[in-house]
Amino acid sequence: MKNTHGFSFVELVSIILLLSILSVVALPGLFDLDRFRGQGFYAQIVSATRYGQKLAVETGCDVQVSMDSASYSLSQRTSCDTSSPFTIAVSHPSGSGSFSGVPPNGIAVSSATIIFDAMGRALNTARVVTEFTGISVGGPTFGVIGETGYVYTP
Repeated sequence: MKNTHGFSFVELVSIILLLSILSVVALPGLFDLDRFRGQGFYAQIVSATRYGQKLAVETGCDVQVSMDSASYSLSQRTSCDTSSPFTIAVSHPSGSGSFSGVPPNGIAVSSATIIFDAMGRALNTARVVTEFTGISVGGPTFGVIGETGYVYTP
């Protein structure tokens, strides 16, 4: 009696062929690249908002976080008084240009303008402390508590 171990060549080729067909048909449905990009952009815009609040406290100057369906950006006032415009783009901490971004295709971002003052409070354009709720980024939402500037995710 002959004792054999392993697979024959035909069995090996058949398994490789079946796995190849399965990977072409099934894997794209399991991994949605658009959803992955949307979650990454959501994390990016939430961290940018948190950075804006921390930068306002650190520098003592107002920081504006502007977002709409086309982009988001962080900017500071020309001088620290409340009458000067937001014309200075905030540099990204990594040194890779300004702190701004464009959503991936198919990701809708709700429009919001949040101003963080030197105490870290979230203000609207009329300088009234307010709570920003339901800021949507491709489905998931986040909010900002006005009195403290705390950026929260549900």
